[in-house]
Amino acid sequence: MELLYRKIIQKELQQLEDKLSSSISSDINLATEVTQHVVNSGGKRIRPVICILVAKMLNYKGSELIKLASSIELLHTATLIHDDVVDQSSTRRGKESIHTKWDNSHSVLVGDFVYSKAFQLMASLDNQEIIRILADSTNRISEGEVLQLSLKKRKVLSKKDYFEIIDRKTAELFKASAITAGSLASCNENEFIALTNFAIALGNNFQIKDDLLDYFGDEELTGKKIGKDFEEGKFTLPLIIALPLMSEEHKFMILETLFDNKESDFKEIVKIIKDTGAVKKVEEICNQFSETCFKELESFPESDYKRALFDIVKNINTRVS
Repeated sequence: MELLYRKIIQKELQQLEDKLSSSISSDINLATEVTQHVVNSGGKRIRPVICILVAKMLNYKGSELIKLASSIELLHTATLIHDDVVDQSSTRRGKESIHTKWDNSHSVLVGDFVYSKAFQLMASLDNQEIIRILADSTNRISEGEVLQLSLKKRKVLSKKDYFEIIDRKTAELFKASAITAGSLASCNENEFIALTNFAIALGNNFQIKDDLLDYFGDEELTGKKIGKDFEEGKFTLPLIIALPLMSEEHKFMILETLFDNKESDFKEIVKIIKDTGAVKKVEEICNQFSETCFKELESFPESDYKRALFDIVKNINTRVS
């Protein structure tokens, strides 16, 4: 079923794609070619969509919105490029990652190039508050990457550490997408707080659902290898919740596989996690975040844009890709 936002901001979404394409052009042909490889591979564009819908919900009528939304998507793209180098991921959005198609040097340098393009767009907005928000968010996202790396070899990652990581790595840019749109539309303090709470809950929910799909998704639909996070030694919420609920034998086998890259039957690991009842507990957490999103949105006047944001929240918990 087509989501409502694809109908009501169709024009803005096309403007976004046009702006992204023009923003990544360079006199250095290789820079343009490599950047286009990842930017033009699509993706959900969920962060710029949130930005556009929030600004429209707040009745923003100015001309800076697509520029802001594009800078947010470029920031996100840059983090993905660098992520793939750290994780040595072979694919991104169903395509070869940059470091696989070219090499690590290309990935690092093009990631920096995309960051610079994002900041050029931000600077052209001539809005110090928005520049500050996005600069702070970029810093927190980078800190999240370092935190995840520093905790990678822990015996077991705690729920607290997990949420600290996803709050920085995922929820932070969701928050920035919403509150920069709020700043652009000159929202009041109460609206700013509601947007912050809404976007953090949405970002957390989005990431947790993504982590569930790593175990229970369909590769053809997700465009991502199932078990990729597990293969990279990442502790995500389904596993964190499942570990204390399983037998010592199963726990030993899974941790040994996770840390020592031992051969294992991933389908068996998925079954063990499912049998603990962890999936239901994770879904309950997702539902709590959804309720927070709905509650915070209620403070805004009714509009198609608000209904589209509700629609996105509902879709996250039922999404299969």
